[in-house]
Amino acid sequence: MGLLQIAAAVMALTGTALSVPATTSVKYCDPESDVCYSSSTVGIGAISYRLAIPNVTATPFDMLLQIVAPKTAQWAGVAFGGRMINNTIAMAWANGNTSVISSRWASAHEIPEPYEEAEYTVLKGSVTNETHWTVTALCKGCSSWVHDGGSRTVLDPNSPSINLAWAASPYPVGDPADNYTMLSIHSEHGTFSLDLAAARTDNFDSYLQTLSE
Repeated sequence: MGLLQIAAAVMALTGTALSVPATTSVKYCDPESDVCYSSSTVGIGAISYRLAIPNVTATPFDMLLQIVAPKTAQWAGVAFGGRMINNTIAMAWANGNTSVISSRWASAHEIPEPYEEAEYTVLKGSVTNETHWTVTALCKGCSSWVHDGGSRTVLDPNSPSINLAWAASPYPVGDPADNYTMLSIHSEHGTFSLDLAAARTDNFDSYLQTLSE
């Protein structure tokens, strides 16, 4: 993979969106786990991004993140600040019968580096089948982040519409088993809104227990 491909890949989560479809945020309950999320589906290949959070009124808070993508999407990512630069990014892909999620950060339009301030734990339901892959993970440190010499951005758990950015690629990652592998060029990207207030639940702890068993 050449440097131009790498550079193009990291621009996948910029604020400039391609003209691709996105659905209105809806409630979705996973039939396998009975965990309910606030969910939005985006892109030509129909990738779903889902969040569940505790019933809190302020940051910080943990988040359950689920990404469901067709196998034609070799990787998919979401930036919690609605743009690539200076916010926490989650990138995921299939690996055999399971899936991988990687915490990334970009200070410029360059290769996203490992980001240790956001910690992901892969949970039950992170699988790959003949048509789709799914990653389900707990994220600690995704609800707020520091950037620009000390400025802090926080997600508002009361918001009915937070803005997120996303990207996906039909080209394989360098090494699917490597959490910080190089990424190939994206084919589509954009932004979408998600109802974070609707993602709040009194059942967060029981959801986490179910997904950890």
